Amino acid sequence: MDSPDRPEALGKVGAILGITEPADDRTAPAYAVLLDSDDSLIQFRREQIEPTGQMRTREDYY
Repeated sequence: MDSPDRPEALGKVGAILGITEPADDRTAPAYAVLLDSDDSLIQFRREQIEPTGQMRTREDYY
């Protein structure tokens, strides 16, 4: 993660659990991310996250 709005998230790993679907094309989607070290979701823009290539199962979170 690399978020100037959330410097505490820098370098942490998590999983995307949701993606917004904006009503218009001018609004970029946002990603709901659960960091491995946290208990609540944090919203990020696409340019603030970096894929790790790791796949997890739904059971890992629910």
